[in-house]
Amino acid sequence: VEKRSCKDVENSGSQSSHREITLCNVSVQLLCDTIIYDRKVLLKNLVSGFCHALKKSVLSFVTDANEDNDLLDSPPDLVDILTKLENEKFFSTNSDVTHTNGIDKLWICENLLNFFSTVPGFHANSKSLLQLIAYILHLERLLLLAMVCHRYESCNSMGLLRLFVCCRRAMKNLIFNFGKEFPELKQYSAFSKIFGGSCLIWLLRSVQELVSLSHKIFEEHTDEMKNTIFSLVDKTSEIFSTLTNMNSVFYLLGAKKQIISSSGESSTPKHDDQAFSILENSALEHVKIMAELLEKSTTGIPVTVKGSQCVIKLENCYDTVCWDRLLCTMSCIRGFLWGLISALEGTCKDYLSSPEERNVMFQYASRFSGCVAKFEAFVDICMHVLFMETKDCELADLISVHLPQELDCENNSLNITAIMDEWTRHQPEEIGFHSDGVLNISTETRGFDLPKVQFVKGFLLENLLSGEGPSIAFTLRELYNASAAIVKLKGILSFPSEVCRQICSPFQKLPLGPMVATAYIALHKLADMSNWPDMFSLLWIDGILSYLEAVGNILALPEINMSKELYTQVVNAHLRAIGKCILLQGKNATLPTHEIGSSTKTLYLQNRSGHVVAKGIINRQNRLNSLKSRLRLSLGKYVNVSSNMHLNTAVQVIERALVGVNRFSHSIYEINTGNCDGGTVSSDVAAGIYCLYLVLETVPGNKRVFKRTVPGLIGALFNIVLHLESPFIFYTERMPVHYPYLHPDAGAIVLMCIEVITAFVGRHSFQIDSCHVSQCLHVPMTLFKGFKHLLSCRNMPHSCNQSEEQLAASNEYILDRQFSVDMYASCCKLLCTTIRHQQREVARCVAVLEDSVNILLSCLESPNPKMVSRAGYFSWNMEESMKCASFFRRIYEEMRQQRELLGKHSMYFLAGYISMYSGQGPFQTGITREIDEALRPGVYSLIDICEESDLQLLHTYLGEGPCRTTFANLVQDYKLHFQYQGKI
Repeated sequence: VEKRSCKDVENSGSQSSHREITLCNVSVQLLCDTIIYDRKVLLKNLVSGFCHALKKSVLSFVTDANEDNDLLDSPPDLVDILTKLENEKFFSTNSDVTHTNGIDKLWICENLLNFFSTVPGFHANSKSLLQLIAYILHLERLLLLAMVCHRYESCNSMGLLRLFVCCRRAMKNLIFNFGKEFPELKQYSAFSKIFGGSCLIWLLRSVQELVSLSHKIFEEHTDEMKNTIFSLVDKTSEIFSTLTNMNSVFYLLGAKKQIISSSGESSTPKHDDQAFSILENSALEHVKIMAELLEKSTTGIPVTVKGSQCVIKLENCYDTVCWDRLLCTMSCIRGFLWGLISALEGTCKDYLSSPEERNVMFQYASRFSGCVAKFEAFVDICMHVLFMETKDCELADLISVHLPQELDCENNSLNITAIMDEWTRHQPEEIGFHSDGVLNISTETRGFDLPKVQFVKGFLLENLLSGEGPSIAFTLRELYNASAAIVKLKGILSFPSEVCRQICSPFQKLPLGPMVATAYIALHKLADMSNWPDMFSLLWIDGILSYLEAVGNILALPEINMSKELYTQVVNAHLRAIGKCILLQGKNATLPTHEIGSSTKTLYLQNRSGHVVAKGIINRQNRLNSLKSRLRLSLGKYVNVSSNMHLNTAVQVIERALVGVNRFSHSIYEINTGNCDGGTVSSDVAAGIYCLYLVLETVPGNKRVFKRTVPGLIGALFNIVLHLESPFIFYTERMPVHYPYLHPDAGAIVLMCIEVITAFVGRHSFQIDSCHVSQCLHVPMTLFKGFKHLLSCRNMPHSCNQSEEQLAASNEYILDRQFSVDMYASCCKLLCTTIRHQQREVARCVAVLEDSVNILLSCLESPNPKMVSRAGYFSWNMEESMKCASFFRRIYEEMRQQRELLGKHSMYFLAGYISMYSGQGPFQTGITREIDEALRPGVYSLIDICEESDLQLLHTYLGEGPCRTTFANLVQDYKLHFQYQGKI
């Protein structure tokens, strides 16, 4: 293709800028336009062009002269490759089989595959879509051969691995697009031929081989390598999930169409019904093939021991297991289960569907009851054999089956067939779906105390949190994800009694012991760490939270009855982990609504405190935010339950945290006033604030068990603000990157308290005490009194109780610009909410309200240039001041809505503004024109509720001078631009 270009040359001084418009740039812009993907005519030719481009790119990786274009046009023969992988018949080749353009071809192919991963959609009836998938499988085969045979001299080995991940990502997206529409029988037959049994084995076996090869290819396990490896595992799992979901939906949708057709409501021709039936059976067989493949992989636990048969002691299994292969197996099992759940959830969305449709769903689920039971047994056995402490006699009654002290090792795997059979024999009625569609499971909660039982191997969780053994950590994550899927699957199939008649309760026994205990210990280990946890290790905590969230989901079912002690321990574990996240976040710790809906968020594009923030710190904060969000979602499932006993227990745990009761000794108070640098609270107190807001937004206000505790909870919040109030709440201390924080940031805690108090005041269902209303009006004045006298940067003298590490770290404090705006906005919102919802009490405390309003208004006074430049005083820039003025204006506007109560007092608020504007404020600099324009609608609102006699009295009170002139101009502008003059 000939490249056509035109250049616009613009000379500015000695430099010239060239803007080149090429055919390539135009093509890229066209591909970025989503409109063309809705045009089937354009898309048909477009996909053909992509096929040609991908084929050309794949040919650049071909090193065997026997492979030609015709071979690439047919699906790859993966059986031969799998046989060679099993027999290890690959050998390294000479280094002369290389290409000079290795980097270029990697870059071209990777970009092309990334495009396939994000393209809006190729239609299912496109023949070229299946050809694209075939080319991707060919490319995967060539890449695996290149890495196994060490044919990557001219290419970066990490580049080849990253390209393989791109293949899986693109394949997943293409499969997803294929399943968007109900395909024709011919197209589905071609699709199922590509993704037959050998292809499914290839998906699992190839990722196992690559994960194992990574330890040989890469000498140093960098974060990039770990991210790439585990991304490959996740994408493979997503492919299994997408295939399972798609085929299950095809089966259920086909069965639904047959039901509609048999009832005479459909005019579908008979040959279409036959096509639906054939496609429906093919989809079912495809899911069965996946289930059987994964079921075969659970017959043993892979180990690194090679050679003849041997026996391995139970306590030595942890050191001999092949974590890479086990990780890939568990990940694919997890994908299969979640894909099945996704399809069933789509069917279960409407309980009012016909009995025939519900029966079809239960019959479909019952076909996989055996494999689901084996998956559950496999997860249970892996947890006990690999992670549990086997020498503790207290665990004897908590293990599902009796574990032998030695296990046979055959064909590089631990033989657990006998244990699986014993598990099945002991629970013959607990692993299947009944004929009426009910899944009978074991839900017994035995009496045990989580903190006193050492379930997990003592060294394990500390090592995983410090970043050791990433494969082990990810395996634990997949075990929990698979367990979460099984629990959720059982919850989906447990309908209310009025919908599905049940012979017995589906939840009679629930073996929560080992899994919940391990999760409990992991969250407490995370909270107790003195140093920063490895950021990569936080990913496996996500699997634990998925399981706890799934358990919390089924607590809403009336058949579940978790003991009060166990519930308390689980809630407390969540609270302590959330506190650790708040501690590590420092000034960035906020409530979820503040993160999402704050009007000041646009200012966050600037630097928070004026100094450079490294990219690594931003990534770390993002991971902490993600972890805290997952903890919030999981805890929300336990809080949002119908049981008053459980809700009362959760509120008690939060209340103990808010008042600062130490969990080890009630004589230790965790809220302190501190020294000259302000007060401190523990991470548990900070978590109590966060969790209280979660309860507030989750639990209805008419719950009596919650309403009676409201005065005490609000009082505890004001107590925290009183202890932490200090000018230092606006400052951020410069700390080394990985320096551990000793206490949560006081400013962030105060801001969270203000926002939670505002949420309480805004709820009509809660009765707020009069003393608390007056405190709401007083808090803004307490926090912002003297704000204009703060320095932009200051050094704090060392306190006597600081350690040597603290003294060596830093004592330089920088005023956080963004935080000061957030705090100002929150105080304005608190006053507005209080005025709107607590009118009677506000009318009794107008003097307190006036003091706070005047203090907030003084923060908008123009800065003194000499004080800013010479003395280093802090001042907002124009954008920040405008943002704060827009929040302050709403206070005046809200007062206008309460004309009857505050109308007679409005003249005093108006006099305060006139004095400040006329240069009679603390700095005698007045208010700039931009700020005045932002405040004018609010000032007009004050004039609007003033009586004529009040305006005359104010005119007399101001006397001769600039204030009277300002007042006259305001009244005149009010009459011109704001006052209602009646209809014309």
